[in-house]
Amino acid sequence: MCFKVRALKAQIKGVHPEIVFLSETKADEARMDKVMKTLGYSEKLAINARGKAGGLCMMWINSIDVKVLEFDSNIIAIEIKEGNCVWVLVGFYGLAYTIKRRGAWEHLNALLESIQEPWACFGDFNLTISDEEKLGGRRGNSSRQNFLQDMMFELGAIDLGYSGNQFTWSNNRWGRNAIKERLDRGIASMSWRLKFPKATIYHLGAIKSDHCPIVLDTNPVDTFC
Repeated sequence: MCFKVRALKAQIKGVHPEIVFLSETKADEARMDKVMKTLGYSEKLAINARGKAGGLCMMWINSIDVKVLEFDSNIIAIEIKEGNCVWVLVGFYGLAYTIKRRGAWEHLNALLESIQEPWACFGDFNLTISDEEKLGGRRGNSSRQNFLQDMMFELGAIDLGYSGNQFTWSNNRWGRNAIKERLDRGIASMSWRLKFPKATIYHLGAIKSDHCPIVLDTNPVDTFC
């Protein structure tokens, strides 16, 4: 964990995000307090891991106006006020191949559907939406429900795209055994996209992890890639 925190601190130093969302922290709140201070943030909401799995944390600087709306083991939703602009940011971790997977997606769908303000949702969805988002391994199973595709269609949500490497996850193997996928992304309501037409998702390089960090910049001036 200490090596990952050091790597994350180095990346944060180069990007200066006002808000950070971490999933699969595998840590309790006391540990995340230390991580928050190490990374230079003043406020947080942490969801404890269960044993050696799970755990979420949303951190933010105290100069932004944040209100926590909802949270559970897979979701942290906050409301952000920037002058006259109010919008909702949701951090999500999509469970991989568990009996609780459907419930997590149904909760996210219901939450996003209930939000009146413009919203953006980002995180590790643990799903791709097309075969083009995967390199190596088995291709998509058409008989298995794709919760992400279904939710985006139902809500009229849009994918925010990305700049940088195509894939956000790797099994860290080489040759024929290598598998890479775009599991991490940002999606948004059309009203959010209209408020932030220049907003961009950047894929940073993976350090000490099988996932690469993604950065949502609502008003990009300089690129990170």
